[in-house]
Amino acid sequence: MLSETGAFDPVVFEALSEPGGKSFTYYHGQNVVEMGTCYATFSHRITNRWMKELRMPMSPLGDQRFEGDDFMKFVKSGDGPALPLQVMRYWRDKQKLENSLNADKPSQAALDEAAMPIQDWLRARKLGKIENFMLRSTTNIAYGFIDEVPTVQALRWNDMNLIFTGLLKQLKMPVEGWGEFWRRIAHDLDVRLNSRITAIDRSGARPTLTTEDGTTHSFDLIVCAIPLDEFTRMTNATELETSISQSVDWNGYTTTLLAAEGWFTDVHVEAFKDSVVPGAARGQLLSARHDGFEAELGGHLYLAGQLSGDYTSSELQELLRAGVEKRGANVTNVILQKMWKYFAQYRPEAISGGLLTDMRSIQGQNSTWYTGAIFSHEAVSHIVNFNADLVRNMHSRLQ
Repeated sequence: MLSETGAFDPVVFEALSEPGGKSFTYYHGQNVVEMGTCYATFSHRITNRWMKELRMPMSPLGDQRFEGDDFMKFVKSGDGPALPLQVMRYWRDKQKLENSLNADKPSQAALDEAAMPIQDWLRARKLGKIENFMLRSTTNIAYGFIDEVPTVQALRWNDMNLIFTGLLKQLKMPVEGWGEFWRRIAHDLDVRLNSRITAIDRSGARPTLTTEDGTTHSFDLIVCAIPLDEFTRMTNATELETSISQSVDWNGYTTTLLAAEGWFTDVHVEAFKDSVVPGAARGQLLSARHDGFEAELGGHLYLAGQLSGDYTSSELQELLRAGVEKRGANVTNVILQKMWKYFAQYRPEAISGGLLTDMRSIQGQNSTWYTGAIFSHEAVSHIVNFNADLVRNMHSRLQ
């Protein structure tokens, strides 16, 4: 996006050997398994357009069950009025709060509403069916328990595009994988792989970056796309940067590719209620996605998700095996495990104290701009849409 303005000549320093970060795809034979980013919704308007331009076909998510039954049946079993009425009420009150938060100086009442747990916000409006929906759309994909997640973050993710995508069963995945998508996007850009930044000096006229091999690079501007707490450890952090970084608690999400026998193959996804209701212990099996068959790897393949908690890699594997066995199957092979630093959850007192305004005001200070999960949301759609606005802001400020 910066390149397309014609005003910037950006360089991307990528610590890993492939572009994409949490969009990590595992390839084996004909199997394409998304270990991180997986589904695209109607909110992915920019990346969906890029997929079309790159001629990358999308495949729909197959049938999914929630606690052994149709997911929409579970959603409709929630308290309150009919689902269409709840969707309309949700949209109206969501829009009202977000408009208030976008003001130059939001009211304290709006900030306190934004800071309250989303479960309380929904129950105050008798939106029991939307609450059931969020057990799957929020907790089940590692965006926290609904009695803890601040309303502002839950509303940000559960926008109307996501809700209608889910209700209309239009979740899709790139056939060739997100990994291939980001490789194509990066192809014509200056993306330097295996280039971890170790120090950032912003004391001079131009910011200077030092990579792991000791090489230094100077630029007019820098964009921080990594967690802010990691950024502050490698630079002369400002008071505001430190304050924002200390206003969030990072959660953990672990995805594991495994082979199993005796498990489901008649639907694409199985999700489990007992691991996502408020008060459930972390480490339990949240859901599993059937991702093909490979005799060489042990049989039918599944991608399983767990909230990491304080567990080690081996402990999570044992909990995973127990979760699979509890549901009548047997793990034959653990192929790959990824433990992600995931979902920066805002502290309620920070939201009430003006965190959202601080995150807007910090943009451009010290020749630095900020993007990523803290400033938008963990999802690709939100980060990319946020970046579109960020680039417009940068271009406007430059002019």
